[in-house]
Amino acid sequence: MDDITKYMELLIRAIKESSEYRLYKQAEADLNEDPKLKLRVDDLNRANHRLHTQKDPQKLFQEIRGLNERSKELKRIPQVNAYLQAELDLCKLLQYISLEINGGIDIHVPGTALYE
Repeated sequence: MDDITKYMELLIRAIKESSEYRLYKQAEADLNEDPKLKLRVDDLNRANHRLHTQKDPQKLFQEIRGLNERSKELKRIPQVNAYLQAELDLCKLLQYISLEINGGIDIHVPGTALYE
């Protein structure tokens, strides 16, 4: 476990030194300067996460439409748009890292895209 912990700490340090992370932290700091706006963005993100657990297809469609409208409105604000783009870029980096790790380990997980 010592090697895993050591390399995990190195990976975390590398992520924190990445341009994606630095841009995210700067965009987050800019957004935090306006607490009301930050609250609106947080509400949007919470609604987006709730959307992923919605079971009723009719409600899902309505919620997607409403979320898209709220998102369009907020993205017109430059610091919100910068924050959401930086957040997306950081998430893509973390997803890439996760996929590379998972792809490099020979473990069979049925029903996943990696094995179909």
